[in-house]
Amino acid sequence: MDRITISDVRKTFQLHSGQSIVVEGKPTDRVPVLAGVDLTIRRGEFVTLVGPSGSGKSVLLDIIGGLTQATSGRTWIDRTLVTQPDAKVGYVFQQYALFPWRNALENVEYALEVRGVPRLERRERARHFLTLFGLKGFEDRYPSQLSGGMQQRVAIARALSTDPEVLLMDEPFAALDAQTRDLLQSELLRIWEQINTTVVFVTHAIDEAIYLADRVVVMTARPGLVKEIVEIDLPRPRDLDLRNSPEFNHYRQQVWEALRDEVTRAQQDWALSASYAN
Repeated sequence: MDRITISDVRKTFQLHSGQSIVVEGKPTDRVPVLAGVDLTIRRGEFVTLVGPSGSGKSVLLDIIGGLTQATSGRTWIDRTLVTQPDAKVGYVFQQYALFPWRNALENVEYALEVRGVPRLERRERARHFLTLFGLKGFEDRYPSQLSGGMQQRVAIARALSTDPEVLLMDEPFAALDAQTRDLLQSELLRIWEQINTTVVFVTHAIDEAIYLADRVVVMTARPGLVKEIVEIDLPRPRDLDLRNSPEFNHYRQQVWEALRDEVTRAQQDWALSASYAN
């Protein structure tokens, strides 16, 4: 059953006075970021979005989450038109977005507090999700006392503590070292397989996109469109050794083939814009 439906979504940004970029060889102060995205995401599915910088991946995520409005087109979650943020949608950003004056437990509790969950219940739920992410014993630590990986675990625990029906993740592991990133990918999959939340995950890393996903959505260079959708037929649960398999390598090559020309085109567009600005 479909959970998210995106129909002909377009987004254009107006630059500040005096600013311009090159679009299709011409300078303009109106930047088309999405050019008619159509996409359907099934209930309980894990979908990753990959594409060159500027292809509108994060903007599309914000539109699904009701954080920004499309210039045209529509998005539905469970057949309800998205017009504003909804409590059933969780969001995890690249930056950890934790309150520095709250400890780990209190940061996770905050998501439940704003929804009016009673104190004892929200404390119990917060402890449960911190334990799921291997943070038992760190409940009283403040963000400044936690590593980057631990801070992002707290942020994901906070998002999941409200039992969201949709979880949006915008490059949540991009700032982490490779070993921590691999570990958190596995942790995320382990917990997702238990709760069956629909996940839309933005990344620039092809291996990450394949390892996590049921489907990888490859987007074009700006203005973003869905270029190709790659179905990932790999067994679950998954472990990191899967990345050394011939099957994984096949998907790696397929995604890169779809992405390569778009990366080149994006680099050419940025070079043209830079030369025009100079």
